[in-house]
Amino acid sequence: MKRILIAAAALVLLILLSFAHTAHLSAFTQDLTDLLREAQRKTEAGDWAAAKDITQQAEDRWLSEEEYLHITLHHKDTDAVLVSFGEVLAYLDGEKKQPAEYAAANQRLIQQLNLLSEAEQPTWKNLL
Repeated sequence: MKRILIAAAALVLLILLSFAHTAHLSAFTQDLTDLLREAQRKTEAGDWAAAKDITQQAEDRWLSEEEYLHITLHHKDTDAVLVSFGEVLAYLDGEKKQPAEYAAANQRLIQQLNLLSEAEQPTWKNLL
């Protein structure tokens, strides 16, 4: 009986940790996408320098969580997000501004972040 209780407690702990991870990742990726959308609005207003600062802030937040993300997510997914940050920042750094290309790269990055969060949700689609 004691073994069953220990196993049940361990299972409950793992489930709670899983839900905590999912909530944290969801809030984290939402914060990043909010920053990236704000950067998009800045480029539409012609303020490319502010957009770069905001995007750099988003990348810095990503990098501050990188160790945790590499432990809890697939490495290829986290690496792809990092590459996408580089691509978006390259468009913001370029001397000749390319609004359409930047917007596409930024939207791709936002979608990658949304997919990371979605993949961790405890849905039937993800469980089956």
